[in-house]
Amino acid sequence: MKYDLKFQIYGREEATDLAVFEIDLPPTVTTDALMPIMAWHEEEDAMASHLLTARQMTAIERLAMIKLPRNLVLYISSYM
Repeated sequence: MKYDLKFQIYGREEATDLAVFEIDLPPTVTTDALMPIMAWHEEEDAMASHLLTARQMTAIERLAMIKLPRNLVLYISSYM
């Protein structure tokens, strides 16, 4: 089943659970484009929050043409 998912990156400081950074990714960042970056095997894998590695952050920055902060713990999440 295909889902029309949108994606958001959010970040928090190391010592807290409070999100201090959020950005919605452009519509060009699709599940299909993210699957190889995130090592997702099924579309359903996208329906959770995932901690981003430095390599994933760099790949998403290139894909979305954005710059992400490096001083935060970053996650990607999806919504409909």
